[in-house]
Amino acid sequence: MGRDPQLLVLRLYYSTVDYPVKYFVVVVPERALTPPHGAIWYEVQHLKEYADNVVIVTCARTPTVAEGWNAVFQAFPEEAWGVYCARDTVWMPGSLQKLAGHMWDASRDNSIEVALMNWTYSMTDGLYNAFGITKSGLGRFGLFDENIYPAYFEDGDFKLRQSRMQPPMRVQVLHDVIMHHGKKHEQRYVSGVQLPNDPNNEQQEHRMRSFVDQRWKINGAYLRRKWGCQGDNWLGCQYQTPFNKSLPVWYWYTSKQQRALDRGLNARDGKMYDGDGVAVYDIPPGDNYIGWVGYKESTNVCRIAGPVGIVARNESGLWCV
Repeated sequence: MGRDPQLLVLRLYYSTVDYPVKYFVVVVPERALTPPHGAIWYEVQHLKEYADNVVIVTCARTPTVAEGWNAVFQAFPEEAWGVYCARDTVWMPGSLQKLAGHMWDASRDNSIEVALMNWTYSMTDGLYNAFGITKSGLGRFGLFDENIYPAYFEDGDFKLRQSRMQPPMRVQVLHDVIMHHGKKHEQRYVSGVQLPNDPNNEQQEHRMRSFVDQRWKINGAYLRRKWGCQGDNWLGCQYQTPFNKSLPVWYWYTSKQQRALDRGLNARDGKMYDGDGVAVYDIPPGDNYIGWVGYKESTNVCRIAGPVGIVARNESGLWCV
């Protein structure tokens, strides 16, 4: 979770009050909990004071979407099921209880491995802003690909892997479980990373917009190379295994070995090139992100910081990978 001046996490939390949630897990970067304090710090302090079921997972740096998913679902590996929600979503009354009924049944009969929600308006491009997954489903699927950084296309990789598993994962839209995305009266999907967080700081917003646009192109190119896709025809991807290699469908690793499989990305002459020598995007002057050229070594990034409701730095507890 990045900046959140709209206090969306609190809105999401209080939309769960009509059904008891065993754990409400929040994933935040460590810097959000150190001075100068901002909106995330306020939200965490509020939850610590007024909630007794909140677990804070801190990350050494701002977590990617995939890292956040991995942190949430690794926090309690023995739980029968869990659900991920983007911070700009909210439960409609009664829906969380209905979801729980479906997921408890699925954890017993394995009828569903991944549950998708119904939405108050069409969410063709945003179905994975919330999803439930069973323990057995996650055990079969594995962790989410953290090479997709910081956001965009992690749900595309999710869907491609689901369909290539043997047997394919059992995915079901729960029509009686309804959620809303965005502000109260919104009727059109806009990704949360596309919304300005600080209208009073145009320079910072411009840098963020430039960064997000670059990552959209880089992540799309990565997914096409990984699964043998052409253009935006994601249904026609040719590879059944990552990079068409003798690897399990769930395989990914942010390492030099991964770079060798993908042949990597490299920056030169003001452009970022893929392994085939094709320019993926132009590097804007003064860009602060050109040092990140596609992959990073797998490192321990996210961890539970102390017991429920307690935020404290330590060297023990949960690690993402």
